[in-house]
Amino acid sequence: MKQEIEQVREVGSSRHASGKENHELSIGDVLRKARNELVTKRILIAIVLILLVTAIVFLAVDGFFLRVIDSLIGLVE
Repeated sequence: MKQEIEQVREVGSSRHASGKENHELSIGDVLRKARNELVTKRILIAIVLILLVTAIVFLAVDGFFLRVIDSLIGLVE
C-alpha cells in the first residue's frame, strides 16, 4: 500500500497539464524551459544584429555618413 509520505512519479507532460506550481517542477523541466528561453533570446539577438548591420551598410551606401561628417565639419569651420 502507498503511504502518505510516498509520492507517485509523474511524466513531465502530465505535470504541466495538472497546473502545478513552479516550485514543484523537476530539474529537467526547469532546464528545458531555460534552454528554450536561451535559444529564443539568441535568435532575437541575432535578428536585431542582422538588422543593425543591414541598416549601417544601407546608410553607408546611401551616403548618410558623408552628409553627417560634412555637417560636423561645417559646424567646426
